[in-house]
Amino acid sequence: MISRLAAGCTALCLAAAAQAADPTVDSLTPGVSFAEYSSVTPVGQGQVDSNTLFFIDELTGPLGKAWYVFYDPADARNVFANITFDAPITGVFSTRSALDGSNATYGAPGINYGTSFFIGLEDRTDAFTVVGNVLTIDWRAVDPGDHIRVFTQVTVVPEPETYALFMAGLLAVGFITRRRPRG
Repeated sequence: MISRLAAGCTALCLAAAAQAADPTVDSLTPGVSFAEYSSVTPVGQGQVDSNTLFFIDELTGPLGKAWYVFYDPADARNVFANITFDAPITGVFSTRSALDGSNATYGAPGINYGTSFFIGLEDRTDAFTVVGNVLTIDWRAVDPGDHIRVFTQVTVVPEPETYALFMAGLLAVGFITRRRPRG
């Protein structure tokens, strides 16, 4: 009995320790690729000039786990995609002021976040919808491209010391139960 409890708790601990998985994409516009951004070229200034829909794995903060998604082609282009995250989407920043104002809190270390008057989404040509953990984008990107910050729900993962204390408590209960006389 105790060994089954210990095995179950160990499996639970290992599963809970997993980090957020990278988003995946389907229904992507033909000719456009999807990749994680890791260049030193500043994001948000129209210098990336790539036919790739990029994501940046950002920090976790008060609003949840942040992901920066952008498309900055060399010339005006349309992009459509369904992007699936590993947790429910809880919010999206799509304006210049919200993006610039949240870079310090959520920006990924090593990424140069520039700014331009035109980052974010344009009201008439860009749209997105959220259903659960799927973000659907339909953008007409013109330099410096289209940019959003997506927030996903965070599951609190206890510290390893918490698991050790929990296991010690289970073992103590098992030991006491085993030592108790039956009668």
